[in-house]
Amino acid sequence: MSNDEKRTTDVLNQLKFGTILVKQKINGKKYPRRFFLHEHEDFISYEESRKTFGKPRIYRIKDIDEVRSGFRSRTFDQLVRNGSISVSEEDLAFTIMYNNHRNEVHLMAPDVTTRNLWIVGVHNLIDQHAHKSQRHLITEENWILNYFREADKDRSNTLSKRECRRLLTNSLNVKVPYTVFEQLFRKADKSQEGLLSPEEFVGFFQLLTQRKDLYEIMKQYTENGRSHSIENVHMNVDELLSFLRIVQNQKLTINVKTHDGRDQIIRESIEKPEQAQELIDEFELDTGFRQKGQLSLDGTLHIFVNRDLASDIQLCKERLDNNQLLISGFRNMLLSGDFDIVNPSHARQIYQNMTRPLCDYYINTSHNTYLFYGQLSGESNPEAYNRALLAGCRAVELDCYDGSDDQLLKEPLVHAANPRYLPSPEDLKYKVIVRSRKTTKATKPNIIIQSEDDDDPIFDPPSKRMQYNLGELFIFLQNVPYRDYDYAKHNYSSWHSSSLAETRFEKLSRSDPTSLILQTTWRTLRTYPGGFRQDSSNANPVTAWIHGIQMAALNFQNEDDIMPLCYGKFLDNGGCGYVLKPTYLINAHETDYNPLNPKLDLDQAKVLTLTIISAQFLSRSKTDISDIPDPYVMISIQGVPCDQKIQKTKVIENNGLDPIWNEKFSFNIKYSQLALVYFSVYDRDSFTLDDKLAYFCLPLTMMQTGYRHIHLRANNNDLTHSTLFVHVDIQDDDDDDDNITSTRF
Repeated sequence: MSNDEKRTTDVLNQLKFGTILVKQKINGKKYPRRFFLHEHEDFISYEESRKTFGKPRIYRIKDIDEVRSGFRSRTFDQLVRNGSISVSEEDLAFTIMYNNHRNEVHLMAPDVTTRNLWIVGVHNLIDQHAHKSQRHLITEENWILNYFREADKDRSNTLSKRECRRLLTNSLNVKVPYTVFEQLFRKADKSQEGLLSPEEFVGFFQLLTQRKDLYEIMKQYTENGRSHSIENVHMNVDELLSFLRIVQNQKLTINVKTHDGRDQIIRESIEKPEQAQELIDEFELDTGFRQKGQLSLDGTLHIFVNRDLASDIQLCKERLDNNQLLISGFRNMLLSGDFDIVNPSHARQIYQNMTRPLCDYYINTSHNTYLFYGQLSGESNPEAYNRALLAGCRAVELDCYDGSDDQLLKEPLVHAANPRYLPSPEDLKYKVIVRSRKTTKATKPNIIIQSEDDDDPIFDPPSKRMQYNLGELFIFLQNVPYRDYDYAKHNYSSWHSSSLAETRFEKLSRSDPTSLILQTTWRTLRTYPGGFRQDSSNANPVTAWIHGIQMAALNFQNEDDIMPLCYGKFLDNGGCGYVLKPTYLINAHETDYNPLNPKLDLDQAKVLTLTIISAQFLSRSKTDISDIPDPYVMISIQGVPCDQKIQKTKVIENNGLDPIWNEKFSFNIKYSQLALVYFSVYDRDSFTLDDKLAYFCLPLTMMQTGYRHIHLRANNNDLTHSTLFVHVDIQDDDDDDDNITSTRF
């Protein structure tokens, strides 16, 4: 164990012992409680007060977004203003933000050392959770034994057949046929007592989660694969090299330093046996296979059968540590980041040219950023900005003034004073620019002004002085009413920006799309949800993007079916929030691009063939639902109208653990640079609307071909341990005119 790992372990052990912290309420009330980290490190809680009738709250690590030191929260700020807390106590304060920054708990420690201990410990827990994917968890005996402890209702430290079957239904979301269950239970029950000890249950779990889909692939691409069982099938170096080159078109990701000291990812083709051996050394956990230069499918777990030695879970854990719980090197490799469906060189770094004018980029933009939940009843909360910015948003709505660091841009950049051109993202690095309107007359305070021909309401500030100062800030994105192309060409500069409400944009996109598109080549346009969307729902932003609109503003406070399109779009270019538009949109004056004209050949048409093979560890849509999921997968292509298409798999009944479909779908895509591929996993319901269990969305241009895992997201965009396993094939379409299909999403 390294020194850093030892320090982390020491900190977490101290948190498990617990410390007295004071829970602060905004009304000034204080509640001293002994807070502690649970022994299995999956949640934080506190000891119940004798006067408290309700159960203590549990703060699950997976739900914690941030731990923040000092008084940097609304509640602490209010308590200081009210005199409930002294300014001198700031070094004792910290806040835990959870539930996507929607909830917070405010705590005071007895001393600075204790406060810092909790901050460091929670930071480490958040970081550990963020880096744990499915491949890490299924080798983590403590995670597996959590299922055991949950199912062991009588605390006998064993599981009966009945308890085990109930666990499969309630926790692992699968109904296993009786004969299959009996076979697995019998194989794991080494003592033949009809009960599973903790270590025997780990063996049962390993048998249950064997990847039969990967076994079929291994048999197909190894010379003697069909003569080997799932336990001993393997690839040698030459077979792995062939698989990586021919089937996967796989490249190795290498981190290098540029001449100016920046980190950069480069991709190296796999052509040598030594490179295949390096992958075996990295991903094969079985020493015997690794030393022979072989990649296995399922490793072997040595299960002890001496009942006396398995008297408690801690001893079981120690033995599991000594004997290594193994998963296959092949599965381990395919679940790793470089083998993900997302091209890492596009997702993990800014790789696009960032020196072009701002109008040449799509910009991740939010609407009414200050709100949580709905437009009418939703809470106005500054933490909503943290949530949006951390989700990749780069344009927010707010009331603002400049602070002591003076990062608001209040005058033109020296090298960007030509009104013919907008500055680039590179020019504006470390700057904050304000997009609004200059006004010249004073009006009544707190009035929202809406002109007849303008879509953006304007909040008139309460004083002439503030109005004058704000006017100085509106430099590069001064808001003006939208007008047709001829008017804009003669009266607006590149520094003039316009906003369009949803309904007006839709009318213009149908009646005069060329005017919209041409104006986006030299100035920025913004669209935003219509006023009728009081539930904070969203219009499909793809319609705006295919017309060149840079800023399609969305309600980030509502996790509807539209937000994944935004997350998918801005997954590109390192997730920096700026994505360069296709050349035919940037140069629309020359290309005559029109998304409604499918006959134009401006992009490289592609044929995308997807085989939806299987899914792993699907959760229920809600924790209070007892029904096992009946999952199916929906795939939709989002882009220009001629490319939009939806297809879906059959339903697999009563299996959220490892459903297998093996269904193939084909999509002809004319504008590949504008296409998003949206995977949704649903739970079929015969009586109500089908629930979406998880999703993933990404640009077609970021997809890696071959056999790929998709690491699914929850409906609130949180990471999950659920995966979808697919095969991807992308070919040039040399004859695409006869294969145009249009389906509305």
